[in-house]
Amino acid sequence: MKTNLLLAPLAALTLLTAGCDMTSTTCEKPPQPACTSGTVLRETCMAGTLIQLDNSREGQTIQFDFDGTGVKTYHHVISTYTELDALTQPGTKLHFSLTRGGTGPELQCLAYDAPSGIPKYTLSNISTIACDDQVHTQHD
Repeated sequence: MKTNLLLAPLAALTLLTAGCDMTSTTCEKPPQPACTSGTVLRETCMAGTLIQLDNSREGQTIQFDFDGTGVKTYHHVISTYTELDALTQPGTKLHFSLTRGGTGPELQCLAYDAPSGIPKYTLSNISTIACDDQVHTQHD
């Protein structure tokens, strides 16, 4: 009997935190972050995977020689330690939701392979399919 009395408030609290309206039988999903696109520049030891964002004010401008052909300028670059599996090849176009913040693993990097101070982000809903075309084929 005591178990039932404890479960009722717990169930109500769960519904409230899940975004459900207690007066109806439907629940709304919380709003999703906007879809962003970008191109993988390089996977690094010092900064994780570097991605140059399209049409965004996020990120920072960096100058770096990634391919040994000389220093180039890249605008709106972010760093992420989100697991991207095979999607880390330079030039890969990705579509994702972007959240500021993230941490990287403690690594001993043997070479200076990325500029310091690049803002870190966490990616979710990662796909190679454009945001408007996504159905149920997301990586995350």
